[in-house]
Amino acid sequence: MGGAMNYPVWDVPFLGAGMVVAIIAIIHVLISHFAIGGGALLFVAELWSDRQPDGERIREWLHKYATFFLVYTTVFGAMTGVGIWFSIQLASPEGTSLLIHQFVFAWAIEWVLFLVELTLLYLYYYGWRKNSRRLQVALAGLYFVIAWGSLFVINGILTFMLTPGGWTIENRDMAAGFFNPGYLPSLLIRTLVMFLVAGLGGLLVAARLEEEGGLKERIVVFCSRWVLPAALLLPGLSYWYWKTLPSNTARLMAAGATGLGGGRLEVMTLFAVAAGVAGTLLVLGSLLYQVRPRALGVAGAMALFVVAQIGFLGGEFARELARKPYVIYDTLYSNSLWKHKAAEAGYRQQPYLSLTRWDPDVVPLTPQHGEWAFRLQCASCHTRSGYRGIIPRTESWTPLSGFKWLETMDQQGVPPPFVGTAEDRAAISSYIQSLHGKNVGAAEILAEAQADGRRRSDGGETREVMP
Repeated sequence: MGGAMNYPVWDVPFLGAGMVVAIIAIIHVLISHFAIGGGALLFVAELWSDRQPDGERIREWLHKYATFFLVYTTVFGAMTGVGIWFSIQLASPEGTSLLIHQFVFAWAIEWVLFLVELTLLYLYYYGWRKNSRRLQVALAGLYFVIAWGSLFVINGILTFMLTPGGWTIENRDMAAGFFNPGYLPSLLIRTLVMFLVAGLGGLLVAARLEEEGGLKERIVVFCSRWVLPAALLLPGLSYWYWKTLPSNTARLMAAGATGLGGGRLEVMTLFAVAAGVAGTLLVLGSLLYQVRPRALGVAGAMALFVVAQIGFLGGEFARELARKPYVIYDTLYSNSLWKHKAAEAGYRQQPYLSLTRWDPDVVPLTPQHGEWAFRLQCASCHTRSGYRGIIPRTESWTPLSGFKWLETMDQQGVPPPFVGTAEDRAAISSYIQSLHGKNVGAAEILAEAQADGRRRSDGGETREVMP
């Protein structure tokens, strides 16, 4: 933890490393919640079928559901799960290392539960024609319990990243970090969401059933009842979770969602609207199909599934943005700068490239200096012209205003503090000017800044604000 940058930066054009992680994670989150909630639906549907005179026909639908469930969660879940590990260790190796070392026993428990979960699912599915009814029901129930246990574990690690509670880098109290203020509301939210997704999966399979003696209508009503309670209760639980957020985080999120944040979190508005609209559509859709189950078709079921994915997108993106400027709240900044190191006297005034464990060996105040400093300090959040592109955000910058903004960028609310000398700031400002097609040397900017400093009075000055 000694350097400002311990690993090479993963510079992804247009999307950015964070967006790559987000795309994979949002798909995986839907699958992982379905993998748990679907187990609950299998268990309850098994019990329900035993109480129905046409239970065998219900179990035929349930077998189709189990087939979809098995393929979707194991194949696509495995692909996106591996993708998450691959991408996060490239996007934030320092943060990934901290999570692994801090919660090594929790990860071990989660992985054991995952292996047991898969074993039970295979025993349940491939023993469909061979297992006794009692064993089949027991396998479904046990699968759900074990799968929910994995959620119990992983939820503590995920919420720790935003609400670490009494955990600090000094005490490393695993229990305080795991059972943090956001743990319980997040666990309840995710539990409700997994029931919701399970019902949507059931509707998707039920939509393909033929009309035969009212069976399809009964199954549609059964599945839609999994969706409605979750969609109605989520706003209240989300407010509870909101109240556990650090005050500064809640303020920034509110500013972004209401458009009062000067554009710094303008995308938060879009995500808040997406989550709200998705929840409303899910409530209306589940109500419609409870009242008119015959109206369900494949297109309608698929539409609800897509709406749920949009809702996940809004909610998960908002949660990720809430951590800005941190990867681990109040501990590790997005660009792998440790907060306790940045607070040390004189640390932030050192030449930035000298703090890296691997020296790119560039000549100061050259274009290469500016590009490397940008990649190391800025590229974790900003692309050049894509997602959170630096070019549109600096259209109004002059070489000198960019130099000044970098010095106080942590006072803007979202960016981390700048680490480096005046030469580093001049090099980055010069590089940003080059992205606009302007050839202004770093040495020229540094000289202008020094001259400006001599001219300035002791009074205050206006700072540039990144849009």
